[in-house]
Amino acid sequence: DGGGGGGGGGGGGSQAATTEAAPPDEPVVASSGDGELDVTNAIKACKDKMSKAIANVQSNFDSVRTGRANPAMLDNIEVEYYGSMAPLNTVAGISVPEASTLVVKPFDTSALGDIEKAILASDLGITPNNDGQQIRLSIPDMTEERRKELTKTVGKYAEEGKVAIRNVRRDAMKVAQRCEKDGLISKDRLKEAEDEVQKITDGSIKKLEDAAAAKDKDVMTL
Repeated sequence: DGGGGGGGGGGGGSQAATTEAAPPDEPVVASSGDGELDVTNAIKACKDKMSKAIANVQSNFDSVRTGRANPAMLDNIEVEYYGSMAPLNTVAGISVPEASTLVVKPFDTSALGDIEKAILASDLGITPNNDGQQIRLSIPDMTEERRKELTKTVGKYAEEGKVAIRNVRRDAMKVAQRCEKDGLISKDRLKEAEDEVQKITDGSIKKLEDAAAAKDKDVMTL
């Protein structure tokens, strides 16, 4: 199974981060009756879905706070706005006036209270300062213990990404194996397809691990 990897428990991170995995029993492409076409399409879909899984995990990494102010820290916070939930960055402008300060300025000041409530309810761990017009968030220095907790969150997101990638790999392999079983491609072509899918998988896992290592370094840097 492509790539190993330990995950880690929760601890910090973002409120509603998710990693999309391929549905467990859904083939990557439907059978067309043309084995070569099905295999080619399955490999293309494999690349696309693995790229999407990496992008989703990178987005989750971006929402994990470091010692510096970054608007992406608020990406997964949702605000109740006129009876429905909306991403914070769609109801307010977010700026970084100083290295350790975020300013959240709502487009509609009546939403200020709901924005404050959403920030408090998130696991950001920062108390908002509401002056009636905008909210200031001062990013405190993190303890080493807190930084270690956040690296566990990074590990959890990385492991979720690996599961998504392996699910895509399995589905692509199933398509190639089905085509060979149905006599639509040769055993040699099956082996070629399996090798190509494994190569894509290994490359995707490597990208994920490199991104996780970079985020870990970022979190642990004082």
